[in-house]
Amino acid sequence: MSTNEAATSTPPRQIVLIGLSGVGKSSVGAILAERLGWPLIDTDDLVTELEGRTPAELITTRGEPAFRKVEERVVAEAVKRMPAVISLGGGAFLSPRSRRVLGEQGLICWLDAAPSEIARRLRDTPDSTERPLLGEDLEGRLQELSDERRIHYSQADLWVPAQGMPPGDVAERILQAWSGRADALGGGARRRERLGNAQPQAGPAAIVDTGSERYPIWVGAGELMRLPERLRLLGLEGAVYVIADESVIAAHGELLVDALDSGGFRGASYVVPPGETSKTLRAAEEIYGWLAQSRAERGDTVVAFGGGVIGDLAGYVAATYLRGMPFVQIPTSVLAMNDAAIGGKVAVDLPEGKNLVGAFHQPRAVISDIDLLRTLPRRAFTEGLAEVVKHALILDPLLLGEIERHAGDLGGPQPDQELLTRVIARSSRLKALIVSADPKERGLRAILNYGHTIGHAIEAVTGYEDYLHGEAVAVGMMGAARIAERMGILDNEGVARQADVLRTLGLPLAAPGVNTEAVMETMFLDKKVQAGRLRFVLLEEFGRPVVRGDVPEEIVREVVRGLTAG
Repeated sequence: MSTNEAATSTPPRQIVLIGLSGVGKSSVGAILAERLGWPLIDTDDLVTELEGRTPAELITTRGEPAFRKVEERVVAEAVKRMPAVISLGGGAFLSPRSRRVLGEQGLICWLDAAPSEIARRLRDTPDSTERPLLGEDLEGRLQELSDERRIHYSQADLWVPAQGMPPGDVAERILQAWSGRADALGGGARRRERLGNAQPQAGPAAIVDTGSERYPIWVGAGELMRLPERLRLLGLEGAVYVIADESVIAAHGELLVDALDSGGFRGASYVVPPGETSKTLRAAEEIYGWLAQSRAERGDTVVAFGGGVIGDLAGYVAATYLRGMPFVQIPTSVLAMNDAAIGGKVAVDLPEGKNLVGAFHQPRAVISDIDLLRTLPRRAFTEGLAEVVKHALILDPLLLGEIERHAGDLGGPQPDQELLTRVIARSSRLKALIVSADPKERGLRAILNYGHTIGHAIEAVTGYEDYLHGEAVAVGMMGAARIAERMGILDNEGVARQADVLRTLGLPLAAPGVNTEAVMETMFLDKKVQAGRLRFVLLEEFGRPVVRGDVPEEIVREVVRGLTAG
């Protein structure tokens, strides 16, 4: 065995933690160091030892550029110590020179969380560390830094969701990756060149990484024509079986065929009628027969080309046919781009309720082409904004503010494409954080059900015809807000603000004429019911959701009655 072969036969001898200040690098690093029996090297501490001043003092007295030069020297010294866990200051990874030397022997791990989460941690657990670069508007500055540094952080070997996860769980996720990544530093000179590029190449808008599965989310204009390139990048070389609905095929089928033909991919398509009524076991059975007749193999790819209904249906088929086939989500609606396409929850409906038969089957990629939204009917476009607002309400008050500022444009007939791309990419990242931290919905992921308990019931009671999913969720969110208000959790100002943004976007705030008792009865069939009690996601404030199982039934009934009156 050669020296080079021996070097890659064992896991890397350094673990490097990068990410925004306050994301938890020090806490996670301490746990990793203890578990591995390695020293923990904090570059901020090394700066203080070298200069006799803290990073905050150096930035204040000498300025940030001078501090960054000192930081580069410190990083160059830190990488000489092996084995070691290295915790980097938030801006240290911006240096191409530092990125390159850190990649020589280190598994580089990016700890990521929403700025609102990091800000809350910094406020709730203040320490003596000064952070002059953050300023008074903590959350706003963290968002700016996240936007600036994301392209650099994305060069890491491993993306690790720290959203809502205890440091021990984050450390365990890293250890699992480290122990199984003997080849993590493969690529040699090419990897070092990539890390050392002064202008790093932009990656996908977001990544989902469950610890066992990892996939990119691309968001932008013209993404459909890049499909062959994306498929090959993912190692998908077999036939492509497209599942779509009639309206999507009519609007975009030729473009998809041109893209696949140009890339030399063979395949076929199966078309179903549009709407929730196609998401059934019978439809799945018919597609199974089509795949069997087409002699589809496990190495072939199922492509879900459409909205949330198609994503759920095609994903369920891919999860179950031949005991699992790879599939790719190409969402064609705002709703699917922000919700159904991300997270691997696939299902079909029963007469008794929505999504009662399903599985967790992660896609190999999500490809969101903003251009495909141009032909979306106005009502269908608007309903999707409900999920964007939901993500902002539960995770990102700054995104909520941006939606409020641009609600007139987003809710107008021709939204600005750059604005739409930015908002959808940010919303996608929020959902990716949550589903990565909790892929099987055992805890944190439950917050994504804000508005869904009542919303799903309204959809089922009205036969999935009177209200689109996003419209029902908007009504459900208003129900959740009013329940929170009655329980003394959310103030009236918060309820009014939520109502204002939904109204401005053209989303409904109530479902007049729907049978109250039928909604109540249907809610108790919801899969989120535990021990016969309804569980609601409520807001204590924007960006701070809580799951409650102690909501009195009389309050729920009163609120539902108010939503359905008229």
